[in-house]
Amino acid sequence: MADGILIRTGRLSGVEFRERVIDMVVVPYETETVVLHQGRRIRELFERGAFGRITADRRRFPVNRGHLADAVVGKAISFDPDAPDGLLASVRIAQTELGDETLQLASEGLLDASVGYRPKRVVWADGRSLMRVASAWLEHIALVPDPAYTDARVLAVRAAEPPPGPAGAVPTPLLDEVRGWKLNERFASIGRE
Repeated sequence: MADGILIRTGRLSGVEFRERVIDMVVVPYETETVVLHQGRRIRELFERGAFGRITADRRRFPVNRGHLADAVVGKAISFDPDAPDGLLASVRIAQTELGDETLQLASEGLLDASVGYRPKRVVWADGRSLMRVASAWLEHIALVPDPAYTDARVLAVRAAEPPPGPAGAVPTPLLDEVRGWKLNERFASIGRE
């Protein structure tokens, strides 16, 4: 936990390669899991509607590879806070090397959803061994291999087939040419030193 941000997991529901979109349950509602909280193990669950009327058009919600702020791979483009399973999100993944890798890993079921959040209102139960998150602010969404909540995962890759190319690689027109230019510039500068 950094700066009061708590991290929890959801599930991915789909990946659309052409649109570079992943659908997921970011956080399941009314599902308990065991988490480490302030140095001790407790049970935690998010109450239905814990994220209120969250929308992706009022604020940019980053999507990271892991919970690393400098590993941004995309942003949330829509939310459904009223879905029965939990907070649903669609996220768009940037067309970068890490973004391409993220899409591929998510489509193969190797990454799941996780959430960084700040609690607004919690209700403690069972002698403070159960933290019910009644209200929270979403800070970021992360794609991780081992989520805290088993129901927090990618739900599906929207497209049934990956784009053409080796092992479902996302096509990147002219990328090799640009990389060649950069390598030539780098090697040219070495000869001048």
